Amino acid sequence: MPPIIEISGLRKTYRRSFRQPHHALDGLDLEVAAGQVHGFLGPNGSGKTTTLRALLGLIRVDGGTMRVFGEEVPHRLPQVVSRIGAVVESPQFFKHFSGRLTLQLLAESAGLPKERVEAVLEQVGLREAAKASVKGYSLGMRQRLAVAQALLKQPQLLILDEPANGLDPAGIHHMRELLQWLAHEQGVTVVVSSHLLSEVQQLCDSMTIVSRGRRIVDGSVADIIAGHSGASLSVRVPDAGALPEAAEALKTAKAGVGAVVERDRLVVTGAPEPAWVTQTLAESGIYLSELVTQTKNLESVFLELTGTAPQPGQTVQIGQSVAVPQAAAQSAPAGAPIEAPVNAAPESGPEAEEAQR
Repeated sequence: MPPIIEISGLRKTYRRSFRQPHHALDGLDLEVAAGQVHGFLGPNGSGKTTTLRALLGLIRVDGGTMRVFGEEVPHRLPQVVSRIGAVVESPQFFKHFSGRLTLQLLAESAGLPKERVEAVLEQVGLREAAKASVKGYSLGMRQRLAVAQALLKQPQLLILDEPANGLDPAGIHHMRELLQWLAHEQGVTVVVSSHLLSEVQQLCDSMTIVSRGRRIVDGSVADIIAGHSGASLSVRVPDAGALPEAAEALKTAKAGVGAVVERDRLVVTGAPEPAWVTQTLAESGIYLSELVTQTKNLESVFLELTGTAPQPGQTVQIGQSVAVPQAAAQSAPAGAPIEAPVNAAPESGPEAEEAQR
């Protein structure tokens, strides 16, 4: 089965007065298979939201190709837009309308049966709050309402930018179960852009990580983590003062073994097996009080791949990005944007958008 989304060599540059041009997308490639929950990850400014907005015809691009359901977009977007539901950026609603009335008006304008309103309210967990006005909704409730409006027409492709934004732990769990049910039981292809890496690890089947507008890696979540996990051992001894001696003993015993003292423990890499560490230190008269095998999670893999992992003595936030080589120039005609029924604000200042995304 061909991919639901195919993006090749996508480029978008923002020209800025008295400043260097900003390459929001620099030859981005992306493929999303059918019936999966696909995570779209990257530091702030990596081009995630720009990609989603371009895919939905909300902004123009400077080059590259995009296909959805095999149709080239934005030129053929009208032919496939009825099969797409999306929430991009902050959801906006009439604050004096109730949640139910909001969805009823949207359903009526799209020619959808009233039954769909009650169905989606139930799916996103808003049935009890459906009569209340949107102005009284919390951020998480507005996010649920946005997802509900995207589900009204029973889309085959659902694109969500930060769907867990504002949700409490119970709400995040509910959203995760809903999206996995849609993908695995209903055959809906779900694309999720999120900064909650632990949630992405639990939610997604596959993912693409981007930085500076280019793809770094893609594949199944399990394979990406396994391919970059490099398990290490955490070693503690009764006397923390013996840790430097223990580190030297391990490094001397076998070439390629790394041992670094971190506060009250020793982090060992490259050891053949945990038993070797125990035996080697015992032969040096050092006995362990604890030995734990540690594997990386998605967060540590993400930080490593995007170059945002903090160095010793440095504090780095998840949103910080790292430079990657600039892609070779590619050109392709770009079509004019076409209005799509998504919950997104019109393109405002490109600098303001990219500074945040």
